[in-house]
Amino acid sequence: MAASIITENQRQALSQAAHWFAVLGAEDVTARQNQQWQRWLEQHADHRWAWSKVEALQGQLQAMPGKMSYQVLNNANQQVAVTRRRVLKSLLVLLGVGASWRLWQSPAALGYRAELRTATGEIKPLRLSDGSLVVMNTATAADLQFTAQQRMILLYQGEIAIRTASDPSPIPRPFLVSTAQGKLRALGTQFTVRALGDETLLAVQQHAVKISLRNAPEATLIVSQGQQVRFTADRFGELMAAESNSADWTQGVLTVSDRLLSQVIEEIARYRHGSITCSPEVVHLRVSGTFPLKDTDRILDVLAQTLPIKIQSVTRYWVKVVAS
Repeated sequence: MAASIITENQRQALSQAAHWFAVLGAEDVTARQNQQWQRWLEQHADHRWAWSKVEALQGQLQAMPGKMSYQVLNNANQQVAVTRRRVLKSLLVLLGVGASWRLWQSPAALGYRAELRTATGEIKPLRLSDGSLVVMNTATAADLQFTAQQRMILLYQGEIAIRTASDPSPIPRPFLVSTAQGKLRALGTQFTVRALGDETLLAVQQHAVKISLRNAPEATLIVSQGQQVRFTADRFGELMAAESNSADWTQGVLTVSDRLLSQVIEEIARYRHGSITCSPEVVHLRVSGTFPLKDTDRILDVLAQTLPIKIQSVTRYWVKVVAS
């Protein structure tokens, strides 16, 4: 369809459809996001029309033979990734330059194109060229920008733990982490950064980190060892004591001390596909312990053995935690 015969409402619907296509294809998509997409789809006929364009584009690209659809690809996951990128690009053509640029620069689209990614449940350590160690948590997407002037990680989604090394360059370069909410500068340090939608969470294990806000770069905050803070693009949250086990996930374990069951279930959900919910009558229960993240089913079994709860598996991807 030529762009000239698309109405403004349809153009907006295509932009929204492209956004949902990127969100639903992410490794960390949640049951809530699936529900929000379903509500969006049911709201208006233009939404359903736009989504039909997404499905049609995806089907056409998947049906293309040989070199027309893919170059030499090693596995099915790569094919899916390429198809998704091409669907997104095709939608951008329909949307026009202005809307295309905004969508192309959105966190979901940037995460799609990221060079560094982990799947749901995967924890991956990386040694950078300067000797720094980065550990990527589950469903994380990031890019590296190492230049003569700076060492920067662009975090789009998920969580990373960083232990910086002294820069071997003749002129030392700052080590930076950029998120949608601001820029963090390491002051000889070890820290974790987590992207939380409209917020970023920083916890410092050693030394300090300086934060500048995206929409107010003159506003800065230095977070010292043993502290953590949440911040948006416009303001800093309250500076708090960091949890001593905030980086235990880098060792493949979840450590909690007197945490609400609902909080523990929410954390477990990050490491598994599908939906896991906690019924209201058990959310107040308290949990302490150390659990291996590589086997979330085992964690649920242990919780069921030690708390007055039971695990109901409605389907493989839908689990409910209820009172026993």
